[in-house]
Amino acid sequence: MKKLLCLLYLPLCLLLLSCGNSKQNRNSEVAEGKPVDLLYAKRFSIVHNTDYTTVTVYNPWQNNEVYDTYYLVKDEKVRVPENGHKIKIPLQSLMINSATHLGFMELLGELDKVKGVFSSAYIYNPTILKGVAEGKIKDLGDAFNLDIENLILLHPQAIMTSAYNADDENSKRMKQTGIAIIYNIEWQEKTLLGRAEWIKFMGAFFDKEQLADSIFHSVETRYNEIKAAASKVQNKPGILSGQDYRGSWSMPTGLSYNAQLFRDAGGSYFYANDTTASGSRSSTIEEALVHFGQADVWVGADASSLEELGSIDKKYQLFKAFKNKQVYNINKRKNKNGGNDYWESGVARPDLLLSDMIRILHPELLPDYETVYMEKLK
Repeated sequence: MKKLLCLLYLPLCLLLLSCGNSKQNRNSEVAEGKPVDLLYAKRFSIVHNTDYTTVTVYNPWQNNEVYDTYYLVKDEKVRVPENGHKIKIPLQSLMINSATHLGFMELLGELDKVKGVFSSAYIYNPTILKGVAEGKIKDLGDAFNLDIENLILLHPQAIMTSAYNADDENSKRMKQTGIAIIYNIEWQEKTLLGRAEWIKFMGAFFDKEQLADSIFHSVETRYNEIKAAASKVQNKPGILSGQDYRGSWSMPTGLSYNAQLFRDAGGSYFYANDTTASGSRSSTIEEALVHFGQADVWVGADASSLEELGSIDKKYQLFKAFKNKQVYNINKRKNKNGGNDYWESGVARPDLLLSDMIRILHPELLPDYETVYMEKLK
């Protein structure tokens, strides 16, 4: 346990120190150079060639064929294959359209390279918000209503996008600017550590691969250490997740990130064996009462107090977790505009997400730990 706590409380500064246009085969790509070991991520690859680094993003919607390819060079005179995009590294300026990218950039010490964002009102990162307030970072509107004129004036070296709406009109207009578009689809990974390993993808574009690998190794080590501790517990508290919204209660399936988190934290979840999808399934409050009425802990409730939650729907008061005051939200690091760090740094730090869950389910394992993202309703 001493070793576990030491790993858990290593300061972040120590951590820092310590759409588809080609169908090329992964095996042939790897044969051309030296591939980087990826332990969990499945949606990208990095291969070091003699004069450049090849970064490939794979299409999760089309049999994992190649989605896009980037050839990273330090000298623009270097010749690269014509089936991708040549990008000079390290990147000096970047526009991002997803707050999930910020957690990685902060760990890499590259937030100063962000020159433009979408929907700053929904961003949590104080450094980025300060930059927007001071006019150093431009807010270019939301992802579905791009301020294309200001984007052209800003002219960042690259645009990093989640590819969530890659075929809509805004995305087409972004492509027409001629600015390099980098597709970061960490959200399509099926595991928490798979998402976190995308820091290696980010690190390649900033010429910080060694640092990225070191950071990920530290996160992975902490995650697996506390997971191992939780796996030894005999009692597995039942978990209820989320809440009803306009007659529909979205429940994580067994292949979802949340179900994995519940399992690794030593919890019991009714839909753990539902492998029909990797996201969520729709339920009702009545069905939730049947399957989760006796759940010990309720996480992810969207309220700031038990009184507020109970006033939203009186049926919530029928749940055992509500009666026993064992209800938690994920809003501990949420600003007044709605920016929530759970969706930013939480993507890059699954070890903290898991620590929060273990502290809630098995407080005896982490008696001195204070939750980062999850907060108990009072």
